[in-house]
Amino acid sequence: MTDKSRSENVSVADPVFEAMATRLLTPGHATSWLNHWSLLHADFPALSRMSTIGFDGTFLQMRLRAAGYNVARTSTDLVLPYVFDRLEDGTRITVIGTTVEAGQAVAQRLSRFNVQHIDGYDGLRRLKANPSILTDFHPRLAIVGLGAGLQDVVAAWVLEQVPDVSVCVAGGWIDQYAKAAEDYFPDWVHNARLGWAWRIAHEPKRLTKRYTIEALDFIAHWPQLIRRLEAMGSFDELGLVVSQGASKV
Repeated sequence: MTDKSRSENVSVADPVFEAMATRLLTPGHATSWLNHWSLLHADFPALSRMSTIGFDGTFLQMRLRAAGYNVARTSTDLVLPYVFDRLEDGTRITVIGTTVEAGQAVAQRLSRFNVQHIDGYDGLRRLKANPSILTDFHPRLAIVGLGAGLQDVVAAWVLEQVPDVSVCVAGGWIDQYAKAAEDYFPDWVHNARLGWAWRIAHEPKRLTKRYTIEALDFIAHWPQLIRRLEAMGSFDELGLVVSQGASKV
């Protein structure tokens, strides 16, 4: 299978994504992303242990701008190609989440790296019982895709076990990448900010509620949610920079 982790996967240089990739790769740095849905379901104690929180999603960015924060849109699928482009051949990468089969497909696609996959089921249970599975491998980069809330808990735990790792959450990116679907959103969808409509059209059973009922729930509660983010740190152009000892409320 062709390795798509090289620079040809970055078709046009984007300074925001380049800057986010550089920050993500800081040793000992934990990066998470939020949209309106994942913020509603966030584990705030775990989020407070992140270093940077990026924002992906029109609804949440609209509310952030209304609160006075002009934060660039970034996401796992947009930033990771720039991350891979900065890593040397043979770099150790741990991928946590999804199934054994999907993890094998990801490792094949990232064949120029040394990839360790820990599936999100029995593999995750074994890892928690025996952290040396991770610490003996000692990854340079860890990618955690376990869904809102849990993935932040596990990402923070990974950083505790390997303090010099760069760790980021990935949401559904692992499965998309395993299916060679890194272009899940065509460029025109990204540019028009219609990702929500594209996702509903392609995954209606799973996502209709997220962009209807739960979108309304977010609108009703956004002032409190933004205040909880403000209590955690300060905003810059790339996202929320979490303060050490941030509020866990």
